[in-house]
Amino acid sequence: MLRPVDVPEIPTATAVLARKVHPRGTDEIRVRDALGPLFADSDFTTGEFEGMFSPLGQPGLSPALLLMVTILQFRHNLSDREAVEAVADRISWKYCLGLELEDTGFDYSVLCEFRGRLAEGDRADRLLTLMLDRLKAAGLVKAGGRQRTDSTHVIGCVRRLNRIESVGEGLRAALEAIARISPLWIVPLLTEGWDARYGRKVETSRLLGRKNASAQALADQIGADGQALMAAIDADPTATWMNDLPEVTTMRILWDQQFETTGTGCRRLKAAADLPPAGERVHSPHDPEVRYSTKGTGADDDLEWVGSKAHLTDTCDPGLPSLITDVHTTPATDPDVTVTTDVQDKLIARGLAPGEHVTDAGYPSAENIAASAARGITLVAPVIVATGRNAGKGTFGPTDFRIDWKAGTATCPAGAISRSMKPDKRDLITFAFSRRDCRPCQIRDKCTLAKVDTPRRITVHPEPIHEARMAAHAAQDSDAWRTAYKARAGVEGTISQAVRGPDLRHSRYRGLAKAHVQNVMTGMAINLTRLGAWFLQPEPTKRRPTRVHELCVTYGLAAA
Repeated sequence: MLRPVDVPEIPTATAVLARKVHPRGTDEIRVRDALGPLFADSDFTTGEFEGMFSPLGQPGLSPALLLMVTILQFRHNLSDREAVEAVADRISWKYCLGLELEDTGFDYSVLCEFRGRLAEGDRADRLLTLMLDRLKAAGLVKAGGRQRTDSTHVIGCVRRLNRIESVGEGLRAALEAIARISPLWIVPLLTEGWDARYGRKVETSRLLGRKNASAQALADQIGADGQALMAAIDADPTATWMNDLPEVTTMRILWDQQFETTGTGCRRLKAAADLPPAGERVHSPHDPEVRYSTKGTGADDDLEWVGSKAHLTDTCDPGLPSLITDVHTTPATDPDVTVTTDVQDKLIARGLAPGEHVTDAGYPSAENIAASAARGITLVAPVIVATGRNAGKGTFGPTDFRIDWKAGTATCPAGAISRSMKPDKRDLITFAFSRRDCRPCQIRDKCTLAKVDTPRRITVHPEPIHEARMAAHAAQDSDAWRTAYKARAGVEGTISQAVRGPDLRHSRYRGLAKAHVQNVMTGMAINLTRLGAWFLQPEPTKRRPTRVHELCVTYGLAAA
């Protein structure tokens, strides 16, 4: 149960020793001195945290204490055991947490349980909001300024599998889950070869390497074994509970996605072209939420990974520290453009809506530009207007046509006026030109590459979205826009700091919810580091003069 207590004052003995060991302080010491405790137990009693702790039982450890330990753990990239050891033997941690010198900490397993509770609902995001509320009250972060967002790939906490290994591991995980509860039920299914295939982790290099076996035959055998298991579960009325096991559910999904039934009733791997999209396909049965994705131009050196994406947003206002204001986690296959408005909505909810939101070319779309403007936010990002099949072939694009929305017409560069304006099924507007105008046109080859009898058509977004898109494209040619966009480069440093310090690149946990907790804790740890640097008062250093300069001063020859 939770019995809220106030964060204790720093014990005198702890403070004295900390000052001796760290005369200039550390990041956590300087933040505690400047801001006091960032969190209190009372923060965990309402809102998203209501019901986080049972009303019965013995009093538990202070959640404010556990949260600060978790932030420090990610700040120093420690395991749970190492973090608890640091609570016991690092004087800077004791100072920040307000602990006595004799305090030996707690059992490391408590941190895992605490993170599990934070993974429910939006509790992790709420923690970041609490921190930003404290910083906003201290005048360290504000609304209406300039913020920037970028994403990076996060490698999942699973082994990368090929298709045969994926289905083999799916079957092995299901067998292990059933055997853990009802081992005797599995015995009738066991036949020769099952131990070699499923007695340890499935590796095609082991199962195929020395025997020069057929990969197709191995896949067919795994498909038949899985089909036998599912048939046995469906045929036994006492085994219906097995369908509720997550491992069995995942195995059934894998078989539906990876196998097809032949005319003889056998299971055979589908052709790659028949597989579901990567965004729907289960890659690993041990974490069904990780996805395979790529990033690049289609060349051999493209980035490939299995995991998720983390989107970090930080401030870049002059005279204030650069602090992370939002952390957003998505599947690896979700494009950046899908999160632009979600990030802005969270910033608005925190009372930190930016005046300018700076991103790369992956985040803007016509809809996002208009939606940002409706929120009072200027989306500063490169906008590509030349789209379509002939976009890269030098033909006229939408920016070359003048649209009169009241008259419902579009005028081409040659001066011809469109004959019709019609909406289509995609909620876009198509302006069609007459064949009589397009066929004899002297600049037709610059307008369209279609056949001579095919007139030009242009398809644009509805008026508000189209006008916002055109305005954003026109703004890119101004010096003011280029100056504002230079600030985007700084978010690359934020990504680098998150990767090199707390190791954002690798997920410690399985499941998107727990991965999001890690990403949020990483963001809060970076804020702690940056605040510590902000509060550091560097001592002025006097450069030691050279010997020649000393001689010149001595003999009155020094320059004025």
